[in-house]
Amino acid sequence: MAAKSLDRPIHEQGIKRVLRHRESKAYFKSGGWTPNAEEADNFSDVVQVAKTCVRYGLNDVELALRYEAATGDVFCTPIR
Repeated sequence: MAAKSLDRPIHEQGIKRVLRHRESKAYFKSGGWTPNAEEADNFSDVVQVAKTCVRYGLNDVELALRYEAATGDVFCTPIR
């Protein structure tokens, strides 16, 4: 099995930026929550994440990065 190349531009690598509730581990989707990361809203950048947190009054959330069809989040950082 060949390793996937990381030489492609970031927007072609299948990186998905999602908001995850820290306690429940549910993912943000259209003003609500879903347990399915594939259904979660994908944010273009951290500014969009911050605006969404303010708009919906989100607390205890983290930004999670997912790489293509990974079985889990590859990186998470608290946001609010």
